[in-house]
Amino acid sequence: MVKIAQQHGRGYSVLELIIAIAILGLLTGLLLTAIQKVREAALHTQNKNNIRQIVLGVHQLASEKDSTIKELSQSSMKGLTFAKGDRALFYRLLPYVHGRIAFHPGMSPDEIRDYIRPVVNIYRNPADPSWDHDPAFVNSRGKCSYALNMVAFDGSISLIASLPDGSSQTIAIGDKYFSKCSSNGTVAQTSNLYDHIFDPYNGEIYGDRRATFADRGWQDVTPITDPATRVTRPSIRGKTFQVRPRPEDVDPSILQTTFQAGLTVAMFDGSVRTLRPGVAPEIFWAAVTASGGETASLD
Repeated sequence: MVKIAQQHGRGYSVLELIIAIAILGLLTGLLLTAIQKVREAALHTQNKNNIRQIVLGVHQLASEKDSTIKELSQSSMKGLTFAKGDRALFYRLLPYVHGRIAFHPGMSPDEIRDYIRPVVNIYRNPADPSWDHDPAFVNSRGKCSYALNMVAFDGSISLIASLPDGSSQTIAIGDKYFSKCSSNGTVAQTSNLYDHIFDPYNGEIYGDRRATFADRGWQDVTPITDPATRVTRPSIRGKTFQVRPRPEDVDPSILQTTFQAGLTVAMFDGSVRTLRPGVAPEIFWAAVTASGGETASLD
């Protein structure tokens, strides 16, 4: 008699199941990390494109007036009670980075707001975590997450004569969070507006401010160059820029980057660079001055 052997399926042991779950977890973690890196790279590219378009707008504007831009905001505007809105350079750049909005009779209230103070997509760093952090600012106008170098753009600038250190060695624009939020992380204490002009009221350095950095009028950290050694250091020791702070941890007196790779800046020659975290303060602030005579290189 021939006996037919019956085969019974063997189940997974607990150990095998644990190993399989661990492998799946590891693969999922690697996949999420890769996706995050791809996403950050895409945002970084968009951010660099934005800042490149802004600095090219600066060159277009200057080319209309013999490479010179005049009648801009100054580091100290104390006592000045009236000034034209186009003293804010970001506002003056609107036709070049946003396009001209024609006025016509019969405009709706929304169209009038867009005409006077449009929402400018190029002025938004797509990775800026503070942009809509405060619910009260979600639909606000005039928002900007970039900042002009006030040391160079103080009242006027000549792209030929005002940059003895060299246009390729002087920072024109850098990343800066739109707002600093309160300790609970919701209410904006400081907001950077592309059309703001004046110094803080009554010396208060919070509230709506110019979209600038190294701005003496707003008590920012500024570069100080030793005339004997030609070494430039920050007015507050050790400060350069912040790397990925939370909106409530923003220091409004310096720049902020949302990217681990570093701070995105546009130089006056139109080039765009990423300054690595940990760059020496002497090198960073030498690049902020326009005429310090330093020889330090950002590379």
